[in-house]
Amino acid sequence: MSKTTSEIVVHLSESVDEVTLNDLEQDIRRGNGIIAVIRRPDQKHLIVVVYDSAITRAAGILHAFQMRGLHAQLIGM
Repeated sequence: MSKTTSEIVVHLSESVDEVTLNDLEQDIRRGNGIIAVIRRPDQKHLIVVVYDSAITRAAGILHAFQMRGLHAQLIGM
């Protein structure tokens, strides 16, 4: 794996239905530098995003969640 591969956990403050989560996951996955988007069905409020930090930044990923009207914050790993 690349030396520039990083991962963050995004915490969603509100409850989001499964359809919205699926759409969100697909939209984030299409972002430049995104390698993977991972979530567990029993922890819908946590989403792990693996990305290439040479291409994108954690703040930009967080902003993508917030642009959808979600209250999200980064949890360090």
